[in-house]
Amino acid sequence: MTISIYFFILLVIVLSLDAFAAGFSYGMGKVSVPFPSLIIIALLSGSMLTASMLAGNFILGLIPAGLTKGISFFVLFLLSLYKFYDALPRLHLKTHGLTTDTISEKVNKENKAILSGKEAALLAFALSVDNISAGLCTGALPLPVFVLLLITTAIHFVSIKLGILTGSLLAEKSSHRFTWLGGLILMILAFYRLF
Repeated sequence: MTISIYFFILLVIVLSLDAFAAGFSYGMGKVSVPFPSLIIIALLSGSMLTASMLAGNFILGLIPAGLTKGISFFVLFLLSLYKFYDALPRLHLKTHGLTTDTISEKVNKENKAILSGKEAALLAFALSVDNISAGLCTGALPLPVFVLLLITTAIHFVSIKLGILTGSLLAEKSSHRFTWLGGLILMILAFYRLF
């Protein structure tokens, strides 16, 4: 089951919105994210998405086409519901849940003013769970691995950098204003996979 270049780019952008939200949160909190930490987040996130898409090509090749559409729809639909949950205003119940904000806060413990390389790696792994799920259920374009890795890494890098800059400029705003959009797009992509 192959995917179009437009679907692929849109999916990677949507999956990088968590990196945007994390960057936004650090920008709002005036946390410095050094260039090496940015590279670690982007490269690990891009690598995990690329690897899961390549694995998805193999796994989906073993499953009948009708079933792959159902699996793809189901996983993307569940991810969209999580993104909507992540976008809800901060409730008491959410302060202990797995949201982009709580993950960002829990990861940055050593020095609150700077996100270290180790913390950046931990953040990338935590934020990539949905990348792995989506990659396994959609597969990848028939492009060289290096090109796929370059595209996914570059989009994640730009996303977190834009998040940090936006958070710094709009410190009093909430990053959740953007998170619901990822949920909506993932839901549209889920239904698109049925056709």
